[in-house]
Amino acid sequence: KLAPGASLTLGADLLSDFIPGLTRVSVSVGQAAGLDVPGLLTQLDRYPYGCAEQVTSRALPLLYANQLAVTAGLPPDNELRQRIEDAIARVFEMQDSSGAFGTWGPSGGDMWLTSYVTEFLTRAREQGFSVKPQAFELALDRLQNFVNYAQDFEHGGEDRAYALYVLARNGRAPIGEVRYYADTRLDRFTTPLAKAQLAAALAMLGDRARAEEVFRQALASADAGDRADRRDYGSVLRDRAALVTLASETRTAWDGAQPLVATLGQTYAARAHTSTQEQAWLLLAARALTDQSRDVRLSVDGAAHIGAFNRSFAADEIRAGDVVIRNEGQSTVDVVLSVTGAAMTPEPPIARSFKIDRAFYALDGTPIDLGSLTGGVGQVRQTDRFVVVLKVEADVRGRILLVDRLPAGLEIENPRLVDSADLRNFPWLRTSVQPEHTEFRDDRFVAAFDLGADEGPESRGRRPRSLTIAYMVRAVSPGSYIHPAATVEDMYRPERFARTASGRLEVMTRQ
Repeated sequence: KLAPGASLTLGADLLSDFIPGLTRVSVSVGQAAGLDVPGLLTQLDRYPYGCAEQVTSRALPLLYANQLAVTAGLPPDNELRQRIEDAIARVFEMQDSSGAFGTWGPSGGDMWLTSYVTEFLTRAREQGFSVKPQAFELALDRLQNFVNYAQDFEHGGEDRAYALYVLARNGRAPIGEVRYYADTRLDRFTTPLAKAQLAAALAMLGDRARAEEVFRQALASADAGDRADRRDYGSVLRDRAALVTLASETRTAWDGAQPLVATLGQTYAARAHTSTQEQAWLLLAARALTDQSRDVRLSVDGAAHIGAFNRSFAADEIRAGDVVIRNEGQSTVDVVLSVTGAAMTPEPPIARSFKIDRAFYALDGTPIDLGSLTGGVGQVRQTDRFVVVLKVEADVRGRILLVDRLPAGLEIENPRLVDSADLRNFPWLRTSVQPEHTEFRDDRFVAAFDLGADEGPESRGRRPRSLTIAYMVRAVSPGSYIHPAATVEDMYRPERFARTASGRLEVMTRQ
């Protein structure tokens, strides 16, 4: 809180134990400061992976980023349009011939995900971006067919509600179908977001009375849906942010949404980790709340500023001199300060719902005792080749991302997984869990797995699910390098994660 007449100083002390070139300091002042707009944009922008959901979540708020910049004091991003156009092109690469979108490519179309991507494309069209008309209509046709031929259900319905909302936004929803679900099946929809999407669809179709009633029921269940078995990429935080967004955009039950508006920042602040889905909808909610900070009066390094203030500073800007923000208004305002970067002090190993082990082997299957894997120092010779084996045990299910970052002196050999032809010296490597997606980058190996829906608390105590994967590396550049940790995380429950130790690897010149 910043009281009238009080000041906040951003100084170099904020940068202690951070690598300067990789660090940014973000500050938000105003009624929606708790949503930390610059911090959320930074987190999404730094997220390096690209399934259909992640590409969409990164791009969706960018449709309004420059609008937020103008009203919040951020400099506009001159490259923004190209980034959005690249995202549009990328998601179409993951569309199959039926019009549905797959997670990592054009296969296994997911109807909730298809609705999400199609909403992004719809919003992009509304903002004047060029979207392939034939491919876009194919996506809408797929949603229309899904709604027309879907069977009745007892619980769930998240994908159906979302499809109807996206169709309504495009003027293609059958109003009788939407009313049927609102009048006779509303209690079967198990998340508040699904109910809110039905309400938004009704509002767009002109049925304001039903929309208000359904939206109020969605708001009444805003704390529901925090189940471990959700397959709509969601959480209570994501749903709350989406409810605020939809209530604002459709002007439906906006008075009833005010308790959510008042607590959304607190809910976000209580979370140590957020998913891309949560970050995207929190930014859309921040856009919806922009007008609430019109009375904020500040001075920033002596210059007057009216309205919400959100800005991200590079480390060099802070080192060049303190930044002083003073509340010149008559009311106390909320302030959120965040520092994002890479710490100089390595983080220790940790295991939360996952356990991860990393080992190096010679090509004949002999284990390599490498100290850098356990937080110490390891040595290898230039041109040496190794098999890297990653083993994960999961106490939970979900969409899992496994990342092994390489020391700078190593490179992946023949980008591919160790396959059956190479396993004669590793008979124990075989695993029944195959990755949905793999990437072999210059600086890391990435594998994504879908372990299915979590079975909930009743599954605790059962044997953990294990997966093992291997790839080959070669030592190429002599020198001393940080050996980063390997990590595993549930992409949509990011509080579930594990990492190994990090150490130092020395690549010695071969004599």
